[in-house]
Amino acid sequence: MAERRAQVLSVAGDELQLRLLGSACEGCVGGCGGRCNLFAGDGDQVFRLVTPDAGDYAAGQQLRLQLDEADLRRAAWRGYGVAWLGLVAGAGLGAALGAALGRHADLSTLCGLLLGTFAAVRFSKRRLPEPRLAAEGADTPSPLTPSETP
Repeated sequence: MAERRAQVLSVAGDELQLRLLGSACEGCVGGCGGRCNLFAGDGDQVFRLVTPDAGDYAAGQQLRLQLDEADLRRAAWRGYGVAWLGLVAGAGLGAALGAALGRHADLSTLCGLLLGTFAAVRFSKRRLPEPRLAAEGADTPSPLTPSETP
């Protein structure tokens, strides 16, 4: 499970502003060594998380952001696998169109490749995994209920 320690900076409506602690996530089997942007904050290491119970958390509270490996695999499939399928399907449809027209097969293949890839990437980027919140220092990664404080 990929985890990143964080501290609640402020609560505004249903949005938590969290300061990311440490330099990289912990426990990730992906092996990126902190180069991914899984828990990317802005330039000041502030991560914004929308949650319906944001008002139940207090400034200064220590939390952990967590993403399950299954969520990470699904995100990788959406990011890379769907784009690859769009590339191949678009190129195939473009090549078929070029063959049916009997001319400009290379151009139609290139156009299909580009359109298929862009469409697939646009579709796949809408569903990024959302991290769960857990209490800092818990032995097992259990979801944090808003009434708990570390």
